[in-house]
Amino acid sequence: MKKKFLFFATLSLLFFSCSEDDSPTTPEPEAAFASGIFVLNEGNFGSSNATVSFINADGNVERSVFSAVNGTDLGDTAQSIAFYEDLAFIILNVSNKIEVVDRYTFEQVASIGTDLQNPRYAAIANGKLYVTNWGDGMDSEDDFVAVFELADFTLAEKIAVAEGPENIRAINDKLYVAHQGGFSFNNLLSIIDSEDNTVEKTLEVGDVPNSMVVANGDLYVLSGGKPSYASEETASSIAEISLDSDEVSDSWNFELSAGHAGNLSVVGGNLLYIINSDVFEWSGSGALPGSSSFSLTEPASIYGFDVTDDAIFVSSPTADFTGDGTVYKYDLSGQLLDTYSVEINPNGVYFN
Repeated sequence: MKKKFLFFATLSLLFFSCSEDDSPTTPEPEAAFASGIFVLNEGNFGSSNATVSFINADGNVERSVFSAVNGTDLGDTAQSIAFYEDLAFIILNVSNKIEVVDRYTFEQVASIGTDLQNPRYAAIANGKLYVTNWGDGMDSEDDFVAVFELADFTLAEKIAVAEGPENIRAINDKLYVAHQGGFSFNNLLSIIDSEDNTVEKTLEVGDVPNSMVVANGDLYVLSGGKPSYASEETASSIAEISLDSDEVSDSWNFELSAGHAGNLSVVGGNLLYIINSDVFEWSGSGALPGSSSFSLTEPASIYGFDVTDDAIFVSSPTADFTGDGTVYKYDLSGQLLDTYSVEINPNGVYFN
């Protein structure tokens, strides 16, 4: 009797084990936004209609993905996005907040809604999030960089800086902050040590620094110059900053008649920038190019200019800044490849 019981028990165990082994394994679903391009749509000032669109690998556009995933609106006037590991930080300028989401699912992780005033751009260093803030745009003395702990998104401290901190880059445990000037104009680059969060050096560059990239082992800062409506219009310039000495090692000045340059980018070891709708390519040394490589023919106005290894994405609003904008995709020789209808006032794309 015991032998029969053991036989049937063993047989049942074998049948159960085989059934488990033979059952198909259900693969984990791929995150909805694991591969594609986010488009940040600023919306209209004071209307709380900022959105994020997503262009997937097939070229299809998904609209308002933050609202679709989280069931709530994003906020007022989207300024920029910063990535760190699996997180995305969406900075809302007029809402004075940062929405933290999982960059692959877009599910909300946290919302930072205090200790910000006119936030602009962000970078990450030493386990902390650094966010440039204009403060009260009419007060030239209250600008700051807010520092938040990534562990719990609480404020670590505020670093007082010169007027109009805008773009910020984290390089070698330092933060390089370009001071465009806020509601005024400025010509400074602050360098912050992330070990003790002090401004260790401030450099003069050209008027109204608007973009910066690392190329050839150095930092290049493009300054657009003061515009024609300023009391004194000034020309664009480029400053090369040695990352060894944190000093200006070289500089190049444009002719005032050339127009105001912006959107410095790097691709294939060369630098790209635009003047009006003309795209210029430069090696980063020697004379600036005397003529453009090509012109962007389609956008009515250029609100964003973002470059990958093989394509250029131009974000453009409608003429009245109220309807759905467009993202234009070009190859690196200026041939238009595709267009994508997105949402109100797209100001840049972010590659995921």
